[in-house]
Amino acid sequence: MTLQPHADAILPEKIFHTTVVDLNYAERSGNRPAIVFLHGIGRTWRDFLPLIPAFAESQVYALDLRGHGKSGRVANAYASGDYAADVIAFLKHNLDRPAVILGHSLGGMIALRVAAEVPKLVRAIIVGDTVLCRDSLASSMYQELFVGLYEIVMTRAPGQQLAKRLAQVQVRVPGLEEPVGLGELLGNRTDLQEWADCLEMLDPAALRAIIDASTFKDFDCEGVLKRIHCPVLILQANPQLGGLMSEEALEKVQRHLPHVEVARFRLLGHALHLGRAQPVIEAVEKFMAAISI
Repeated sequence: MTLQPHADAILPEKIFHTTVVDLNYAERSGNRPAIVFLHGIGRTWRDFLPLIPAFAESQVYALDLRGHGKSGRVANAYASGDYAADVIAFLKHNLDRPAVILGHSLGGMIALRVAAEVPKLVRAIIVGDTVLCRDSLASSMYQELFVGLYEIVMTRAPGQQLAKRLAQVQVRVPGLEEPVGLGELLGNRTDLQEWADCLEMLDPAALRAIIDASTFKDFDCEGVLKRIHCPVLILQANPQLGGLMSEEALEKVQRHLPHVEVARFRLLGHALHLGRAQPVIEAVEKFMAAISI
């Protein structure tokens, strides 16, 4: 991940108090409709620093989800509806017109649910390589990865020690017979340390809810898709490079959302913009221009 210089000065952080949890978020003013950024499991709003500068005229809100970053923790409340309720409360309090929601991975699933539940608050959604059902996650390399991450998070080790342990976590990569250590896979100490820093702030219960499927228990994929009427852009990573959204999952989306736009990134894995931001920026800009945002 490439951090922009003086990021905290560009995007001051604030706290929004819901009735349940305090949400940390970064904000930047702008004249164009707001873009609300929602990160993936075990990450923070700073994942979007490679993207945010490209949308210089837009109002920006980048949230730390509950249990992540500097946001508060809530015992045993990490179902998709819990996350969505936080975002809905945030939108109702902070926005005076519908926003674009850009969610990556877990954030993409939350974006879908928010668009279904409060359509008047959502102008469009951009969904980055999300998982639509528990089965597709269980059959991927990520279930094993999340178990490994959970084990090191539970050590409560400080960031530098977490980075060393993170490098040793073994994952099965499509096309390779033997597992590969994350340190070898990432090949970048900065990325590894930033991931470790995210994990140091993570509530382990949020990760456990992914592993035991509690996060997905209340997510009715077809029911959600049927209630979405705003423009939708899907950012699909290459499944052969670790992308979560298969062609079968994409076909399900297209059956219920026949006008959905799809941008396929054959050279990018699940991390998308954390790998190469520019192709993602171009796809998002094209989509937003087409719907006059």
